[in-house]
Amino acid sequence: MPEKRIGLLLVEDNPGDVRLIKEMLAGPAYFGVTYQFSQVESLNTAVQACSNNRFDVILLDLNLPDSSGLATLENLNGLFPHIPIIVLTGLNDAELTMQSVQQGAQDYVTKEECTSQLLTRVIYYAIERKRIEAQLKHLATHDSLTGLPNRALFYDRLGLATRRTLRRNTGGLNWKAAVILMDLDNFKRINDTFGHESGDRVLHQLAPRLRASLRQSDTVARLGGDEFAFILEGILDQADAMFVAQKILKSLNEPPIPDAGPDPLKASLGISFFPNDTEDLELLIKFADQAMYAAKHHEDRIRFYREK
Repeated sequence: MPEKRIGLLLVEDNPGDVRLIKEMLAGPAYFGVTYQFSQVESLNTAVQACSNNRFDVILLDLNLPDSSGLATLENLNGLFPHIPIIVLTGLNDAELTMQSVQQGAQDYVTKEECTSQLLTRVIYYAIERKRIEAQLKHLATHDSLTGLPNRALFYDRLGLATRRTLRRNTGGLNWKAAVILMDLDNFKRINDTFGHESGDRVLHQLAPRLRASLRQSDTVARLGGDEFAFILEGILDQADAMFVAQKILKSLNEPPIPDAGPDPLKASLGISFFPNDTEDLELLIKFADQAMYAAKHHEDRIRFYREK
């Protein structure tokens, strides 16, 4: 089995400790891993290094020339929460150990107790715990069938999008965020005619098409059943939202999805705008829902809230 190479960043300003850590990690490749080693001496250079490179784990001394104590951990973990951090310190302090874990550290190792075997084991388990933590978080916030964000994550991202829109408009601009609700008009027929497994396959194949219809900054979520919701940021007028809505409709059948049967997929889309229609998020979604049901009675299947 080939060895796995782990990208490791050591944030330590003591030359003697740097040398010892390097010697420990240059030993036998426990767990079948070797290390691609980088080292910096301050919090600022650690932030720069993490911004410009990919690291699998960080070994962090809390006391650095430009930062000290738990603030060092809070700053680095806040900026790079996806990278597991192991606190490496000369203090044998049980309370600090607990506080470090509460602030996001995966583990805590004192320098006087550190050995090659202990350090490599701690690194390996920290990476595995972080990976499992990320998997569990993904399962809690994403729809299991389509892999799209679920209702909870949709609401979270909508809150972020509206706050960003308000901040952008402080200079007198008129940026908007749009919510689009969509359901498939003939999805029940697919389930009744071809079975629920075919319906599930249609939804599974539809998800990447809907995602591809959007910009990277936008969101598509599955709210449940055959209902989807979209968040568009950086919208100036109805034409911007209409362009995206038409792309979404076009994506349903180009190319056709075999499991949907011989008839093309049809959908109705309703659109509301923040802050023009309302600044209340529940009302914003309700207005998009009302527009979606109005769209079912119009040939183009797209309707804006307030549109007659």
